Amino acid sequence: MRSKNALPPQDSERSYQHTVNRTPRLVMNQTRIPPPDDILSAIYDVALAPECYARLLPHMDRETVPAGLSESTLLKHFHRAEEILARSTLPSKADEIATLMERFSQSTAILVDARFSVLAANGSTRSLFGVDVGASLGCAAMPEDTRATLLALVRKHLNQRTADNETADTLLELHRDNHARPTLLKLHVEILPQVGPVVLILSSELIWPEGFDAVLASAFALTPAEIAVIQRLIKSENIQEIAAARGRSVDTIRTQVKTILSKTDTRSQAELIRIVLMMMHMATAPGATRAQAVMDVARPAVQWMSMRLSDGRRMDYREFGATTGKPILVWPMDYGFTHWPQAAEEQARALGLRVILPLRGGYGPSDTPPATGSLSEHYARDMAELVAHLNLGPCPHLALGVDVMFVAKFAALFPHLITGVFGCGAVFPVTEPNQIACMDKWHRMILATARHTPRLLPFLIKAGFALAQKAGKDAFIRNIFADAPGDLALLDDPDTREALLEGSHFTLSKDYNAADIFTRTTIEQMTMDWSQDLRALARHVPVHFLHGTEDTEIPPEMLAQHAARYPEIKIETCDNAGRFVFFRAWDKALAHLTRMA
Repeated sequence: MRSKNALPPQDSERSYQHTVNRTPRLVMNQTRIPPPDDILSAIYDVALAPECYARLLPHMDRETVPAGLSESTLLKHFHRAEEILARSTLPSKADEIATLMERFSQSTAILVDARFSVLAANGSTRSLFGVDVGASLGCAAMPEDTRATLLALVRKHLNQRTADNETADTLLELHRDNHARPTLLKLHVEILPQVGPVVLILSSELIWPEGFDAVLASAFALTPAEIAVIQRLIKSENIQEIAAARGRSVDTIRTQVKTILSKTDTRSQAELIRIVLMMMHMATAPGATRAQAVMDVARPAVQWMSMRLSDGRRMDYREFGATTGKPILVWPMDYGFTHWPQAAEEQARALGLRVILPLRGGYGPSDTPPATGSLSEHYARDMAELVAHLNLGPCPHLALGVDVMFVAKFAALFPHLITGVFGCGAVFPVTEPNQIACMDKWHRMILATARHTPRLLPFLIKAGFALAQKAGKDAFIRNIFADAPGDLALLDDPDTREALLEGSHFTLSKDYNAADIFTRTTIEQMTMDWSQDLRALARHVPVHFLHGTEDTEIPPEMLAQHAARYPEIKIETCDNAGRFVFFRAWDKALAHLTRMA
C-alpha cells in the first residue's frame, strides 16, 4: 500500500540516535501508558472502535486539548489505534498474510517469519526500515546495534510463542535526526496456520489512505491547505510544528484550524481527530473500495407528481399499483427508498392496492421542513395535506424502519385518517442504555452519538454519506451490513438491487444528498421519548411489525424485550433478513395491508 504521508526517501547521511548510550529504549508491558481517562486515549478508542463508544461517552464533552502531544501520549495513540485496527472486519477469501496485514492497513508495518524474511509490508517501509518484501530483516538499513536489538526481540517473541508462553507485546523507541518525535515500533507475534509463527513490526507512522483528500474535500468543502493541516494534526504535530513545517506563521495555522473546526462542526482538535480517524477506518475497512457493479433492470419510467403544501413548500410523490384501488400510504424509511422490486409493484396492482409514496421534505426536490419544531409533527401534517390533496380518506400505512415514529405522530394528530399500520424493521423508542449496547458497532456508533452527543452527529453522517458516494452504495451496504447475510444476498438479485441502489437516488447521488435531514431524523429518534404515541397508536388501530432475525439494530433478544413492553403490537419474525426485511418479504407486507385496507 502506498502512503501519501510517507517518510522522505532513504538517505545515506541519515543516522538513528538512541536514547541512552546508543541503545534503543525498550518499553515493556505498556508501562508508560498515561491514565485511562486521558482524552487522547478516548479519542482513539472512539475513533476506530465504535463498539467502545458508550463506555467513553463521558470523555466526549471535554474540550481541553493539550497544546502539544508528549511521547507518552503518542504511545497511547499508537496502542489504541493498533488495538482498534485489529478489530476490522476481515475479507472472507483473502490469504492469511494479506488478512493479517489488512487489520493494520493504516500503519506502516512489516511482517517477518522465523527466518527473518519480510513476508509483507504496509506503507513506505523502505524509508522506515530500509528493507523490501522478500529481503531479510538482517539487511535493514539501520545501525548495527539497532538492527541486532530488533532481531533479538523478534527471535525472543517467536521462541516464547512457540513454547506456548504468553508473549507481551514490546515497544521499541527509535529517534531519528530529522524527526522531533521518536518513531515507535511495536512487536506483535501471531501463529498463522499455513505460515507458522510470525512477528508483525508495527510503526506509529500512520498511512493517509489513497484518495482520502477527496473524501474530506467532498464532505466538508475543505481546501488542500486545510487538509494538509489535518494530516499533520493526525501525526500529533502541534500548532508550532505545523507552522514551521509549512512555512507559515503560528497565527495563520491557528486561523486555519478554527476554520476547519467550523466546517466540520467540531469544537476541538480532539473531536476533529476522532472523526477523521473514524473516516480513515471506514475508508480502509475491507469492502470499502469494492467496485459497484452495474446491473440494468428494465423498469418503466417513474412518474413523479408535485404539490404545494400550505406553507408554500414543495412535496413530490409517486403512485403505482392499481390506479383506482384501495389506497395505502408508504413511509419509505430514512434511506428514502422510492422504488420497490418490480415484482412487488406488480403484485400491488394485482391485489388492487393504490400505493402512494411521498418524497418527504429534505429528500430530492421536496422542500425541507422548518428547522424549529418536531420533525415528526411536520411530516405528519405534510402527509395529512397529501391525503386531503388526493381525497384519500382513512387508509392503512406501511412504515419502514424509523418512519414508524412519524406514523405514530400522524395517528396522534389525525386518528380518523388511519386504519392500521404494518411496520417492516420498525424501530422502537430507545429508553434504556442496553437498547443501544446490543446493536452492531455501526448502528451503535451513530445512534449513541445521536443520543448522547448529537452535536457530533452531522459530521458523522456527512462522513458516511461521502464515503458511500466514493466507494459506491453496494460496497457501503456490504460493509455496514456485513453481519446480516440475508440483507447482503438481496444485492445479488437484479430487481431488488435496483430497488435498493437506484431507489435511494433522492437520498444520495451525484444530484442529491439528504445527510442533513437524515441527521435530524436520527437525533429526533434518539432524543425524544415517543413511546406514548406508539402505545396510543397500537390501542387505536391494528399494528403488525415484521422483523428480520438478522436485524443489526434490533437483534432478536432486544426484539423480545420490546415485545414484552408493547404487548398491543403483533410482532412476526422473518429468517434470512435484517434491516431490509421489506425487500425480503414484501409479499407478507402486501397481504397484511390488503386485509387492513
